[in-house]
Amino acid sequence: MRVSRKAFCAALLCATAIPAGMAILPASAQEAPIAFELPPQDLGVTLRALARQGGREILFADEDVRGKRSPAVRGSFTVEQAVRLAIGGTGLIVEEQSGALVVRVRPQPAEESAGDPAITVTGTRIRGATGPSPVIVMTRRTLEAQGLPDMASVSRIIPQNFTGGQNPGVAGGGDQGGYNNINNSTTLNLRGLGSDATLTLINGHRLPYDAVNQGVDISTIPLAALERIEVITDGASALYGSDAVGGVANLILRRDYDGLQASARLGASTEGGNFQQQYSGVGGARWAGGGFMAALDFSKTTPIYADQRDYTRSLHPSQMIASGGRQISGVLAGHQDIAGWASLELDAQLADRRARKTNAFSVTDPATYFGQVNLPVVRSYAITPSLHLRPGGWEATLEATQGESSTVSTAMRYTGGALLVGRTAYDDYLTNFEASAEGPLVRLPGGDMRLALGGGYRRFRLAFNVRATSGGVTQVMRDAVERRESRFGYGELSVPLVGAANRMPWLEALRLSAAVRYEDYRGIDAVATPKLGLVYAPHPDVTLKYSWGRSFKIPTLQQVNQPREAILLDESEFSPQPVPALPPGSTVLLLAGGNPDLRAERATSSTLSIEFKPRFLRGLRIEASWFDIDYRGRIAEAVSDFTTALTNPVAADFVTFAPSASLLQVLIAQAPLGLDNQSSQAYDPAQVAAVVDSSLRNTAREHARGVDLAIDYNAALKGGSQLQLAASASYLDGKRQPVAGQPYEGRAGLVFTPPHFRAHGSASWQDREFQLSASVNYVGSTLDNRFPQVETIGAFTTLDLSGAFRPAIAHGPLANLEFRLNLQNLLDEQPDPIRNSSASSIPFDSTNQSPIGRFVSFSVTKQW
Repeated sequence: MRVSRKAFCAALLCATAIPAGMAILPASAQEAPIAFELPPQDLGVTLRALARQGGREILFADEDVRGKRSPAVRGSFTVEQAVRLAIGGTGLIVEEQSGALVVRVRPQPAEESAGDPAITVTGTRIRGATGPSPVIVMTRRTLEAQGLPDMASVSRIIPQNFTGGQNPGVAGGGDQGGYNNINNSTTLNLRGLGSDATLTLINGHRLPYDAVNQGVDISTIPLAALERIEVITDGASALYGSDAVGGVANLILRRDYDGLQASARLGASTEGGNFQQQYSGVGGARWAGGGFMAALDFSKTTPIYADQRDYTRSLHPSQMIASGGRQISGVLAGHQDIAGWASLELDAQLADRRARKTNAFSVTDPATYFGQVNLPVVRSYAITPSLHLRPGGWEATLEATQGESSTVSTAMRYTGGALLVGRTAYDDYLTNFEASAEGPLVRLPGGDMRLALGGGYRRFRLAFNVRATSGGVTQVMRDAVERRESRFGYGELSVPLVGAANRMPWLEALRLSAAVRYEDYRGIDAVATPKLGLVYAPHPDVTLKYSWGRSFKIPTLQQVNQPREAILLDESEFSPQPVPALPPGSTVLLLAGGNPDLRAERATSSTLSIEFKPRFLRGLRIEASWFDIDYRGRIAEAVSDFTTALTNPVAADFVTFAPSASLLQVLIAQAPLGLDNQSSQAYDPAQVAAVVDSSLRNTAREHARGVDLAIDYNAALKGGSQLQLAASASYLDGKRQPVAGQPYEGRAGLVFTPPHFRAHGSASWQDREFQLSASVNYVGSTLDNRFPQVETIGAFTTLDLSGAFRPAIAHGPLANLEFRLNLQNLLDEQPDPIRNSSASSIPFDSTNQSPIGRFVSFSVTKQW
């Protein structure tokens, strides 16, 4: 469905308009009083009770409230007034940040302009300090208010994230544009540099890698278990080690929960397919000095077939354009004080996912005659106990992580009815030990100079098994285990030169930071990565940040050990043809897979940002950032688009015309599964006109630069309701030089790459009983340059609406109920068609545009 820009804007204005007569006031000016009746008790218990009863988000760090007691809170107060009463005499303060009330330790004079340690903890290991890198913070309540049901949905609203990579939205049997959907996992891909170049953490610690791309699957974390997500859009290897080239995402779990919550959700696409059902629950308990939270989630989704969408009806009806499956996942988190200076914490995750995907190689025959059916099964777990010690003003942590992610994919390939069954198993294991400490060194005029130190040991391995069965005979093609070990140490220093005690005109605050990390990968490489940062506030309302640093990523075990493939294709798959053209009926041998000679990747990153938080308009925040990533030795396929390799001058070094029969024999022998004949004829060495080597290599250089913009505003409305407005956008310009001395090729703004522009905006209003929100997601246009005539693939813009009703009933079965209706892609935006050389190829860019269409869901949530 196509709509005019005017109609779209009108719909958006109607959805986000503020009801007439509602005056916008400072964020806490006219909040309606609420009757509270809370006894004297542990401060953390009181704050959570105030959040639950008052419907406001109250954030605090466990260590800040541990061991503190609150007085009785009895009477009618606004939520903020009640919080101030509860923390009276504790030395804590409360501030409003992005619509939430944040309780934290009163900062030192030099830190009055610092960031909030209860929120922006990712990006620095120094408590209470502002890191020099921009940080995106998304709370669970904000995500739920937009109608997002799971972490896979969250990944699609981050403008800095490219949904190409390991992502269940990638169509075509799990492979399009060089990206894949091996096992329906969701991995983040910041700046489009690859899932393996984005480091994903849970509560600050690593998890085992997932399957092929060696990213981390975030979809196994139930949204109900989440407290917030923090994303650094800057290189951070100096703080967190390998993989943190594009940035770092830290998923922070709820530490505990008091009570029980259950929810059920049903939904479907209005055009057919994608029927979803989801059931989740979260429960727990709190006691003096401790508590726990347990969350469980079950979800099931049916696929979308080609004949269920107008723009894919040219494909065979057995072709899936969106896969289905079911998943069960659980999370456990807990903490317990063992003394006034020591505490224990634990978090654990467990998941089981199964899916079915079909890919038809022909438009006339079903996938079970000429095609492939994949049945991936994923099981994963991770457990992390940690000990926290607080000697004096320092805090030390000892933690250990043990985890595994196992993917077993059974592929049934049908060729003219003949069946070849392949089984590929990937078992990723992780063992990680880490010790760290942080505290003050000396007192400077601007505040405390603070130091963070740490070190540890990481061991990870990949066990893989490849076998094929044909005619009742099973042959093991590959069975091996690869291991790696890493020993690391790091340090970070924060030096506040100017603070509240010695500030002067045009110099409100000035903080320098420096970090370095050394990692030794036994038998591979030893790397030291530095990072320097500057935080400068010329005015109380303005903060400037600058960071410069180096990052690195060692080759993943999958990249090194990925089996070699030899695929025979018809010459018609390649367009345009060389001059002279290949003989009609000839074939081309495509080589793909890993490379044991890969080296470590290196990157240099720079980021400059400015944040504006005017005191005259409380609740408004504007931030703009410029970034530059110079990525060297990038690991990627030598030929990004093999269909154009025969005429693309960049790919000339990887194409061999008129190969000899002996060369073909050697190349095919190097493939564990032998020749994969996807052509329309029997293999004949004399008919092979060219060989295209698209295996992984260290490309010479990749460069990504651009600008991010974020605006958010929170206000109280007359009558006690709340309004939240937020918008973020990202511009990306990327290019890659496959071989030194060759021209650069675009890596942004082209088909199957991140668009230059992405944006997300939302407006949310709520009172005690109702909550309404509208969200807009914009994915910019791209160019399809795979053919002589370049065409534009239009932008993809969706409008989402969500509304909730919470009956004002204090007792009985209808108490603490929430009913929510979600309308995603209300205007039924559909993908733009793309051209393909093969009639059986997916006719839209699924790395950027979704076939889900208009989606309607209804959910019910009950709390006890």
